[in-house]
Amino acid sequence: MKTAHARATLLSLVLVMAVPGRAEEPGLLHSPPERAEPRAALQLDGTLVEGRRVLELYVRYRGPGEPYARRPMEREYGDLYRAVIPAEHVVPPGIEYYVEGLTADGQRVPLFQSASRPARVLVGGETPASASIVRPTPPSERRPPPSRTPPRAAPLEPPPPPERSRAQASAPRKDSPPATPQDDSMAALTADLPADAPMEASSSARPPRTSAAAGSASAPREPVTPRSELEEDLALYSAEDTLALATRHEAAVRTVPAIGASFSQQQLRSLGARTVADVLDVVPGLSVSRDVQGFHRTAIRGLRNDAEVLFLLNGHRLNSFFDGKALMNLPVENLERVEVIRGPGSALYGAGAFLGVVNIVTDTSDGVRTAVSVGGYPGQDDRLAVTGNGHLSAGHTAGNLRVFADIDVWSQAGDSTVIENDGLDDESRSQGLRDVTDPAGRTRDERFLFNAGAGATYAMGDAGRLGASARFLTERRSALVGLFDTVGEDSKLGWNVFLADLTWERSFGPDVTLRARAGYDQQSTDRFFQITPHDFSAGTGTNRLFEEGMQEQTRVSVRSLTGSVDADVALGAYNRLSLGAVVEQQSLGEYDYVTNYTLDAQVRPDGLTRPEGLVDLTSGAASRRLNVGLFAQDQWTVVNALTLTFGVRMDATQLPTVDASGAINGTRFVPTLNPRVGLVFAATDALVLKALYGRAFRAPTLQELVERIPDTEYNQGRFEGNPRLQPATVDTFELGADLIQSAGDARVRLRANAYVALFGSPIVPVDTSGNIVPLRNRELGVRVYGVEGEARLEASKRAYAWLNASISRAEDLELPAQSRLLTDTPQARFNAGVTMPIGAYVNFDVVVRTGAERRNNSRSVLELIRRYKIPSYSLITAQLRTEPILEHFEVVLVAHNLFDNDLRDDVPRPDRVPGLLPREGMSGFLTVRAHY
Repeated sequence: MKTAHARATLLSLVLVMAVPGRAEEPGLLHSPPERAEPRAALQLDGTLVEGRRVLELYVRYRGPGEPYARRPMEREYGDLYRAVIPAEHVVPPGIEYYVEGLTADGQRVPLFQSASRPARVLVGGETPASASIVRPTPPSERRPPPSRTPPRAAPLEPPPPPERSRAQASAPRKDSPPATPQDDSMAALTADLPADAPMEASSSARPPRTSAAAGSASAPREPVTPRSELEEDLALYSAEDTLALATRHEAAVRTVPAIGASFSQQQLRSLGARTVADVLDVVPGLSVSRDVQGFHRTAIRGLRNDAEVLFLLNGHRLNSFFDGKALMNLPVENLERVEVIRGPGSALYGAGAFLGVVNIVTDTSDGVRTAVSVGGYPGQDDRLAVTGNGHLSAGHTAGNLRVFADIDVWSQAGDSTVIENDGLDDESRSQGLRDVTDPAGRTRDERFLFNAGAGATYAMGDAGRLGASARFLTERRSALVGLFDTVGEDSKLGWNVFLADLTWERSFGPDVTLRARAGYDQQSTDRFFQITPHDFSAGTGTNRLFEEGMQEQTRVSVRSLTGSVDADVALGAYNRLSLGAVVEQQSLGEYDYVTNYTLDAQVRPDGLTRPEGLVDLTSGAASRRLNVGLFAQDQWTVVNALTLTFGVRMDATQLPTVDASGAINGTRFVPTLNPRVGLVFAATDALVLKALYGRAFRAPTLQELVERIPDTEYNQGRFEGNPRLQPATVDTFELGADLIQSAGDARVRLRANAYVALFGSPIVPVDTSGNIVPLRNRELGVRVYGVEGEARLEASKRAYAWLNASISRAEDLELPAQSRLLTDTPQARFNAGVTMPIGAYVNFDVVVRTGAERRNNSRSVLELIRRYKIPSYSLITAQLRTEPILEHFEVVLVAHNLFDNDLRDDVPRPDRVPGLLPREGMSGFLTVRAHY
């Protein structure tokens, strides 16, 4: 395994260092759409690189039988530009376009494709009778004088392919499938070229070719050397990754005022990721672990708390109002992209956007998509623990109405690994429930997930656009180990989530856009835990014999109503102001805790019943929380190279008040002010520098405030609610740099950032008793600092390599200097990947994930004596992916944890479960996708 890891690392480093050149010619990073709906406006986005000399951008387009028309590309933010081709020109069989720039001296420079080789987008439907079926004459490469009459189309053979710039990633490949009749119809678009049509950029080292404008089919033309397959493949494959999470507006990742990452659908697939957790584990600064109950936990920059990472699904909060947990580990087949912000996000998203924000966006595009995956883990007795999932989604546009829907079904047997010891070793052996040589049990990872959503939007003309959507998720699974420190193989956990919203958007002229949203969310959990083995005796007598084991069950239901209004106002060509208000009402609808044992460990004759002394949480003042937020953000591009972002959000959060004895006697609103400042400076066309500051807050969860479950010897490890808890804050300072270097058709992207985060009054549980874990605000705070770096080499659409690394240090300032370091998450992470083609139709991907050693924290005497050490790990994912087969199908074969590395996670009582928590071993899956 170490040899394989070293080889993968060395290959990534060699590829990154192989291209030190620097680009000089401007270009547009843009991925043209394959198809478009007839009579629907076509939006084109692109990122300008090396554009120091370019003042304006224009897209030239034409439909069948039309001359080229020109439309400016407007600057959205930083170096991201956008143009919209009017719907009346988007007609069958298709539309052609290219992009040019205008320099300060009036020169036109090609940025993407050209008049002789435009990008072509197929448009469905029947071809208009007016479309001529003749091929256009290639234009001359020399600029004609102004008085020259534009050449007319003649039935000539297609022009030879001109030399392709690094931005022209969409040019046809030599190994592309043969053209269909519809492709031929698309190629037959004809029109007269405009008098001022831009010509191919000529090089002084290349003699000009003779123009064919004379109208003769036999006009002399300089021969062109055919391009090899390798040369065809060496073209820049991707446009700039974009991110909407950082500013509520889509912009290039390298220029947003935040440290972020964005994974497109294609990137998700090249990673071999099957779930959102797989994706997050390759983001620099993040690590994903699991707890004994089986929940996935995301740590960002050395700290891990479920309530401090905000998860959004299509704008809905997934974090529960009760305990902050989120049903986030969804299949990726249904996703359009996953966006991640590392650092505070409360200036836009309010409470909970503390350590970071993860935005999950489903795919609602037109067409039909389906996928089926089957595989699993080597199980007991060499049998396969089968896992299968299916996905179906579709979207359709009919006039002003657009509808979309999707469904995911996931059924998992899961891996099963031996747990040698648990907290009931002595009792179980003394009662004869197992032999001395028998293990305590095995992990169980069965899971069933159902995810279905649907929605529609309707364009109402001048009245704006109305949208509605709804989604239902349900999960049924076993606990990975059990509740706390014992194996409970009969434990069952259920989770239901319902999300619905109604949205409205309207533009008032070109400068003002108004949006309104109303949302309703409901979550209900049913967590049943077996905390002792079957036939377990808690003492002498039949009233202490638990034939089904000691059991407990907690049922919780929470609801959330949200209303928001926000507006975007263009104060000038390079100044955008965003304003908004949000009101959110959260409430606890149900809370029920029952056990089949009494506080003195006797059998309850009526089965599962509420224990004595349990407080009804649904009627208290803390069971409802109102949050009101107002935010404003201004993005101002002062000059072409400098963009400033100023934002602030003020929240008033309803929290309980307590009397001198600590009893809740009412509520009050606690105000918080969360500013952000971002400076993004394009020092050169290739280098972007960032200086960022942001503040975030997070209010205590309902569980942290009030839940106090009566404890016994057998249900230890409870968190003791503290109604005196106050919101925690964090101030983060960040410096970042983004460098793009190009040589020919290849590109290297380097990113690096350093940060310091100062946490005020963080809410931290520290075990001081061995049973009840108190929660309190750490008054002296926590300090975190670190560095993160990324590198990516893009040699072609099918050949690229990437790597990232991160180092963090988290310190609890309440402790002596020798005990401050928090080490329960990896302080160093390294991830790398390589994608390369194998022939014309198969791709090979390798992803390596590495984490440093983890150890117990030292915040209390009990943590000092409950020592554990988890060695560093390296996990390798390898997969084979086909290129589209018959334009509709893809086949993927992937292996996770290829060398079956023994990965472990921490447990709350390492003195009782010394083997810690075993994670998933090697697994393999076959996936077949189809799209129409």
